[in-house]
Amino acid sequence: MKTNKLTSAVRLAIGAGAVTAAMPVAQLATAQEEMIEEVVITGSRIKRPDLEAVSPYTTIGAEEFALSGTINVEQKLAELPSTLPSFGPSSNNPGDGTARVDLRGLGTSRTLVLVNGRRWIPATQSGVVDLNTIPGTLIKRVDVVTGGASAVYGSDAIAGVVNFNMIDDFEGVEITGLYDMTSDSDAEKYNIDITMGGNFAEGRGNAVIYASYSKREALFQGDRKFSNVALTENTDANGRPILSPGGSSGVPGTRLFDNPTDPVTGNSLGTFGPNGEALPWVEPDSRFNYAPDNFLQLPQERYLISAFSHYDVNEKVRAYGEFAYSYNKVPQELAPTPAFTTVEINPDSAFFSTEAQRALDTIRTDTNGDGVVNGDDNALGFIGRRMVENGSRQSIDVRDAFRVLVGADGDISDNWSYDAYYSYSNLDQSNSLNNDVSASRFIQAVATNDAGTACQDPSGGCVPMNIFGAGNISQAAVDFVNIGATNVTSISQEVLSASVFGDLWTIPSADYPVAVVLGYEHRSDESSYRPDTFLASGDVLGFNAGEATAGRYKASEFFAEVSIPLLSDKPFAEDLTLWGAARTSDYSNLDDRVNSFATAVNWSPLESFKLRFGYQEAVRAPNVSELFLGQSNGFPGADDPCSVGGFQPGVTDVGLCVASGVNPADVGKFTQANSQIEGRFGGNPDLEEETSNTYTVGFVWQPLDSLDITVDYYDIEVEDAISVLGGSVTNVLDLCYNVVQNAGSDFCTAINRRADGNVDRVDVLNANIGKIETSGVDFNLYYSTDFGFGFGGNGSTLGINFNSTWLDEFDVTPVAELGDRVDVCAGNFGNTCGSPLPEIQWNTRATWQSGGWTFSGLLRYIGETDDDQIENGGVAKGELAAPTIGDEYYLDLTVAYAFERGLNLSFGAENVLDTEPTKLGDSQEQANTFPSTYSLFGPRYFVSAAYKF
Repeated sequence: MKTNKLTSAVRLAIGAGAVTAAMPVAQLATAQEEMIEEVVITGSRIKRPDLEAVSPYTTIGAEEFALSGTINVEQKLAELPSTLPSFGPSSNNPGDGTARVDLRGLGTSRTLVLVNGRRWIPATQSGVVDLNTIPGTLIKRVDVVTGGASAVYGSDAIAGVVNFNMIDDFEGVEITGLYDMTSDSDAEKYNIDITMGGNFAEGRGNAVIYASYSKREALFQGDRKFSNVALTENTDANGRPILSPGGSSGVPGTRLFDNPTDPVTGNSLGTFGPNGEALPWVEPDSRFNYAPDNFLQLPQERYLISAFSHYDVNEKVRAYGEFAYSYNKVPQELAPTPAFTTVEINPDSAFFSTEAQRALDTIRTDTNGDGVVNGDDNALGFIGRRMVENGSRQSIDVRDAFRVLVGADGDISDNWSYDAYYSYSNLDQSNSLNNDVSASRFIQAVATNDAGTACQDPSGGCVPMNIFGAGNISQAAVDFVNIGATNVTSISQEVLSASVFGDLWTIPSADYPVAVVLGYEHRSDESSYRPDTFLASGDVLGFNAGEATAGRYKASEFFAEVSIPLLSDKPFAEDLTLWGAARTSDYSNLDDRVNSFATAVNWSPLESFKLRFGYQEAVRAPNVSELFLGQSNGFPGADDPCSVGGFQPGVTDVGLCVASGVNPADVGKFTQANSQIEGRFGGNPDLEEETSNTYTVGFVWQPLDSLDITVDYYDIEVEDAISVLGGSVTNVLDLCYNVVQNAGSDFCTAINRRADGNVDRVDVLNANIGKIETSGVDFNLYYSTDFGFGFGGNGSTLGINFNSTWLDEFDVTPVAELGDRVDVCAGNFGNTCGSPLPEIQWNTRATWQSGGWTFSGLLRYIGETDDDQIENGGVAKGELAAPTIGDEYYLDLTVAYAFERGLNLSFGAENVLDTEPTKLGDSQEQANTFPSTYSLFGPRYFVSAAYKF
């Protein structure tokens, strides 16, 4: 019976809940032997082959990456129904060059990424791991444990753990390569890897060295029809909502938001022609289409070097070490600088037509302070100017990172073993910003003499700049205002960990002894961000100003686990095991110790049927970024309730709109200048820890030897969740004008308006908000069967994996004191909820293998979602141009052949159905869609080869 249980546990590790492709029979047997030897991760540190999973989990095998032609591992993880796609190869703005994983949609900071069960290199000051630093071709398998794992692995694991198990016992030399392109012969990706390894000291040791080079070519939004025009929501002549070309109010000809009127003709001056003519502003025709200049696929260049080694010093001690180095360069490219600022304009300048001069003369003010408004004064105007003459903005992120680890493990006695290690990792990031504009020099250069030949303030070598009309800025003026910046981030982490594992006694009614783990971990995190002088001063127009960030904290933690087999081989109790874990942590940045604990019950009333029940109470301490991040600016999509697009009659407080700076006649009538509203973000050293409660209930059923079915229900609640004030910029606006309606509230005081009534900036520093609640059901199935037919008379094997998630609830309460104000996000997307959270997602892979041939297909389904304004804002579907993102299907196909002499070839096609994303207007992330969620490029084709000798 024990042997059956052991084999069952291994089969579940390979199959139930897995997306591992079917392997040849010989390879499958080898994989089973390896898994028995090393013991798979099941959400526990206890190393015992009879232990069943204590939390819902999924396994991705190495063959899945090979069949998918995946260079960047985040793309494969993003396909799992239990993850919310995060930053990836199309994250241009927003984006920072990293690739991330987000379990259950709870945020990347609540997902812990491990390599070989240990912490990996932090890539940001929030502690997030950049998956670009993990080599896909060296992965043995990836274990994804959801439902929380903080008590076992640390506070970051509120949503779960993603553990990359790497090949560390390789023998021989293997060279692999891949080339990938779209059906339009663009957006190419390619890489070449070499792995060398072998045993030494008569088999007592093994060393593996791996090197990789990868490159990804750029693709612009202008290269695809769905993204080549920035879309916005509008109405047609009959008042019906439509998507129409939109863009920015910062235009090459300059937008003058004051809209002065020529007293002679009565014409309004909203923008300027190429010769300084006074032109009206026409919505949306006058707007600038910024889309074509943005990346749709970010270019990337990456070098990876890894080494793993272990050596049996004696029967009791095995020494091991790991080394990793990565160089990753990822540029971002955005449209030219949008200069939104107040300037002094000389109405008598030769830059203007007579009509424009008369209109500008009406807004002269006493700029020289002599108490008289006359021809010696300038006009003050708030303008939006797109600096196309200065070129596109570039942000180039280069991350150099390394990690070293040394450790030892072994047996203390027949029943007890130990493991101890020390690791140090360091990352240096250089962020270069090109083609930005100095705010002070811009303002100085705009104020010219009457002839337009000199600056009114000639200091610093000022060059007069004619921004009034497209293409009028001279190269000399461009050189005067153009600035660049180089910002440096340094991050280091030290981890010292030691643990012992052992068996105690055996309860008479059970077959296995009580097993325990006792351990200690000390971690030190330190990071600093040193912005360029221009950036730190805020004297920039095109990039987000930022302040220096520096901070550190230490954590000392004791943890313990126990597994208590209660019953074995009894009627209706083939197995009954109680499991528990606890962790107590002392953080240097918190006043008191914090504690996490978890418990689970595994009950097998029948050998083929297993039930599991789990509960976890966990805490997450704020990280360096959340505590100490210097204030910086961002531009998320948001709706101003005082504008025509966001106003809710009978709900929005008109008086509050007026009191905050909107003209009474314009409330609910003016058009918001831009769909993006500037937010000021930053750390808060007064943050407290967040807490979570997680419940899981599930079963594993094996009705046939070749069929495994798992079903798991999860319910997660995060209280005092760390986020930005109110949860988002759009939430703060809504809370101020539609909910709280108190000018003295934190939400209203966070809003700053311009003279023309538009929102200038919303200050949303980090805060402990209300809570996040999510629940759902995972359903996974694995089936395999053998056939008597196949190539060469060898027979064949068919394997089918099906993985799905039903999202029942995802609710965010942005303010604890306003418990009735809940943002419902399950089945929705938009400026409040962010990326789509479909209620149903699934994928299934079918793989048929015979002889050296493998044929495989992956079908993915993403369910329908609605604009979150419908459920949360009371907006009718008929009032929106793109109220729904329909359900989408994606089909990938692969054929591979393994030659007898160590050569393997694979050919594949992704998105064979040529599924294009639904076009969106104002409720989008970027590129008129959510590019990390939906396929953007049409069909992709790849060829890969691996040769081992």
